Amino acid sequence: MKKILFIVSSILINCFCYSQTVDEYPFEDIYEICGEETLELVTPENYNIIFWYELPFSVENNSLIHTGNSLIIDVNSPWANVEQIAWEATDGENNLYSTTQVLFLDYPTAQINIENYSSNERITICENDPDITLNATTNNPNDLYQWYLNGLPIENENNSSVNVLELEYNINDENYFYVEVTNICGTEESEEVSITINECNCEFNIPNAFTPDGDGLNDFFPEQKNASRNEEDNINCDATIYSMIIYDRLGRVVFNSKGEINKPWNGKRRNSNVNCKEGVYYYKIDYNLNQFTDQDDSQIKSGSVSIFRKD
Repeated sequence: MKKILFIVSSILINCFCYSQTVDEYPFEDIYEICGEETLELVTPENYNIIFWYELPFSVENNSLIHTGNSLIIDVNSPWANVEQIAWEATDGENNLYSTTQVLFLDYPTAQINIENYSSNERITICENDPDITLNATTNNPNDLYQWYLNGLPIENENNSSVNVLELEYNINDENYFYVEVTNICGTEESEEVSITINECNCEFNIPNAFTPDGDGLNDFFPEQKNASRNEEDNINCDATIYSMIIYDRLGRVVFNSKGEINKPWNGKRRNSNVNCKEGVYYYKIDYNLNQFTDQDDSQIKSGSVSIFRKD
């Protein structure tokens, strides 16, 4: 018969908590004891000759021997470091023999270690940078792990470490990681780690020709952005914003989108809405590659673009 006894006492602001597990024969193969808890093993009644001893037993090494109908073990007991405990008893007619093992576990601690970084700094990396590994540092080899990303558990990530860039993270935004560590003694949650992952090395690809003939292909310069996307869900390299001026060969302005962000040229003159002739035109584009990352400096690109129309 097994029972758990909890004793709690409080004096002013100091609190002392004591937990004792009492187990009667037959004993478990393995006992896992947490922190300062105590285990008491109790033998059956009416057995007068009782021996407790450590295994492997060696007279030369002064192996532990104890007599009595119970054995009390805590983390400070010499029995706490014994590989295995054997017990023998007899009532003069019947003999009993049993072995058990007592493992002392620390309460779980959950800390995240990041190689080459401090866990309390706000880390910023590019999506194509070398991966970052988050390691959970704990006290017990059999602890269980559950990782979380942005408040949600990461499925199938139950190891002591995770690779950040292999996960479903938010691009060009902060991502928050923490880990829960669990063992028989309880569950502990780590502090959050913040990692911002940016889509770096963006490019604004500008074509050198387009065909504004209304067939739905290459009708605009540069190609028209997807109007259904907004700044909130367009946070990547496509987040480029621009304005531009188009000149003809004589330097006359035929199109100016100043004051209108991301308005492409449709191949018509700005005022009359008349189709421009086929030929070469010149542009000056003022653009911002990605306003949501460190690539938010305004840049200017100039060049030429040709109009082709179907016969």
